[in-house]
Amino acid sequence: MIELSQILTALKPLPSIFLQSWRIWLIIGLISLIRLAIYLFQVWKLSKSRITEIDRMDGKTFERYLGLLFEKLGYTVERVGHVGDFGADLILSKDGVKTAVQAKCYKRENVGIKAIQEAFGSVGYYHCEKAMVVTNSYFTNAAKTLAVSDNVELWGRKELINKLLTVRKNSGEKLTAPVVACKSQSKCAICGMVVSEKVRQYCIDHSERFGGKIYCFDHQRKG
Repeated sequence: MIELSQILTALKPLPSIFLQSWRIWLIIGLISLIRLAIYLFQVWKLSKSRITEIDRMDGKTFERYLGLLFEKLGYTVERVGHVGDFGADLILSKDGVKTAVQAKCYKRENVGIKAIQEAFGSVGYYHCEKAMVVTNSYFTNAAKTLAVSDNVELWGRKELINKLLTVRKNSGEKLTAPVVACKSQSKCAICGMVVSEKVRQYCIDHSERFGGKIYCFDHQRKG
C-alpha cells in the first residue's frame, strides 16, 4: 500500500507549480476583464445610438431618417427614391461633390452585390461623382469586394452607429425618427390613374415642377 508520507511527498511540488503559474492566471483574468469591458461598451453604444429604433423602421422611414442624419452631418439632401428605380434613394451634396446613396433597412439578412451594382449604376443617371450604400445590417464579403472595385462607399451597422453617436455628441440631442402619416389615394391629374405614395410624394417634393398637382410616372416624364 502507498503510505501517507509518499502521498505528501508526491503533492509537495504542487504549491510551487501554482505559484510559478500566477502570471498565466493573471493574464487570463485580464483578458476576461477586457472582454467584459468591450461588451459593456458595445451595449452602451447601442443604447445611445438608438439603433434598435432603426431596426424597427420600414424602408421609407429609414430613407427619411438617413436624410435627417446627413443634414446633421452637413450635407444638402435631396430625396429621389419616391419614383422609379434608378438605384439611389438620396442625393447628397457637400463641398461641390454629389453622392448617390442607396438605403437598405434589413431585418435579418446582409446586403449583397445587387445593392452595390445599383448604387454604382445610379452615379451616371443622377450626375454624381460618388456612390454609397448605407444599411442598419451588414454586407456580404462579395458585396465588400465589389464595392472596392467600383469605389462604392459602404456604411454598415458599425459605421452607422458611429455616425449616430457623432451627431448626438455634436448636437447634444438624439435624432428623432420622422413620422410618416398615412395618406389617402391620389390620382394622376391627366389620366386619373391611382398613383403610389412614392409617386405622390415625389410630385409634392417637386411642386415647382408639377404646379402642385399629382401625375403618374408616365405623365411626369412627358411633362
